[in-house]
Amino acid sequence: MSHAGTILGISELEIERVHRHDFIEVWAKPTKKPQCKHCESRHLRIKATHKRTVKHTRQGNQVLTLHLKVPKYHVTVHQGPIDRQL
Repeated sequence: MSHAGTILGISELEIERVHRHDFIEVWAKPTKKPQCKHCESRHLRIKATHKRTVKHTRQGNQVLTLHLKVPKYHVTVHQGPIDRQL
């Protein structure tokens, strides 16, 4: 994990840029594709990206703002839900 990654404490994010002034701004994106939460398929393609801005935490006496570039996924091969036995 990079130094900026240890600042955030989120290992699943790739840090693209850090800007420090009166407050800290971090631009990041996810490192890996998740599986579909509906059908659990891993055959996903990125159909668009969405930007989110989150005021994360304070680092020392500075507010840390996290800018996320979050992909929107589309399932390319549809699979039915997996039957689970409890």
